[in-house]
Amino acid sequence: MSSVKRKCFTIEEKSAILHRLEAGESNATLAKEFGVSHSTISTIKKNKYKIEPLFNANVLKCKRVRTSIHEQLDKALLQWFKLQRDRGIPLNGPLLQEKANFFARQLDMQNFICSMSWINRFKVRHNIVSGKIVRESLSVQQSDVHDWLEKVWPTLRAQFSDDEIFNADETGLFYKLTPDKTLKFKGEKCTGGKLSKERITVMVAANMSGTAKKKLLVIGKSQRPRCFKNVGHLPVDYESNRKAWMTGDIFTKWARAWDRELTKKNKKILLLVDNCPAHPHIADLKSITLVFLPPNTTSVLQLMDQGIIRALKAHFRKNLVLKMIQFLDGGCSSVECPKITVLDAILMIQDAWTQLKQGTIFNCYKHAGFVRSNVECTKLQMILTKKTTYR
Repeated sequence: MSSVKRKCFTIEEKSAILHRLEAGESNATLAKEFGVSHSTISTIKKNKYKIEPLFNANVLKCKRVRTSIHEQLDKALLQWFKLQRDRGIPLNGPLLQEKANFFARQLDMQNFICSMSWINRFKVRHNIVSGKIVRESLSVQQSDVHDWLEKVWPTLRAQFSDDEIFNADETGLFYKLTPDKTLKFKGEKCTGGKLSKERITVMVAANMSGTAKKKLLVIGKSQRPRCFKNVGHLPVDYESNRKAWMTGDIFTKWARAWDRELTKKNKKILLLVDNCPAHPHIADLKSITLVFLPPNTTSVLQLMDQGIIRALKAHFRKNLVLKMIQFLDGGCSSVECPKITVLDAILMIQDAWTQLKQGTIFNCYKHAGFVRSNVECTKLQMILTKKTTYR
């Protein structure tokens, strides 16, 4: 009896073995490395024509791919599924089940009744998983994104260095909103009070290399909150309106102030912002070249939405929880007891902005397609590494 244990490989592992065989490695070497018999490696090589299509279809983790005995029905349902997803239509198990029964009737399969088990096996066969819908992304025309990155962006990029290219965006911050998840003992109920809806708006801006982060602009509801009493200086710029939203007037005032500051320093920058009513065209800017991203491309091209704002809020939530723990340790009886003021929120969001790393900012520019070549990536990564080393 053979002492070699039987082993099942995933499609991804089988594809890697095929690649190494094509590169010239011997059957015996691979068999010894993976602890299998020579015949196992030979069988993988023999089934190359079956493995490659599955790998190309992103079916990577399956170890055994079983084909359906209802081949026509399987193909019809898969084709329908692809068509609906191309249209952006959300689908679920019951919808697939209903459509499978419809196709069965069309194919005169009288004894077929689709079960959820059949749907589950169908999803495994075709690498179909659940995902959360991002509403903004559906309206994006990929051709518009591609044209802008290929035709407009290179011209803009050639006029400015990485340190001179900035992106700005605003985000709402529910500054009293505590996390909705917690660690707990098994069987313990998770309860809490009402979710706070008190909000401020924060304007964030940073350059492409991550070396310069613009002073935050915070927009609140009160022109002079009580918590500002006896406060001589704020670490952020502060504006206010009735709804704590960004407006065209506030954006214009912010941009002109930044322009004057740059003019005094004899610096010029490129500022990328999204095309929304709160970002009007501003004439006579001397040191800022204001460029608007194409309409309906925010979810793809807006750099701050690629992870910078998310990382900023993650740091803020951590600061918020630490402050609440501090209140509780000081004698407060519940999480709802601490009175988090606008000033507290400003200090915490400023600290979070300080903690945001250069590498995070650069990677978001890269993710959005603004850094294209490997040479550019390597160059910027070396700069970031050196600056981190010398700190």
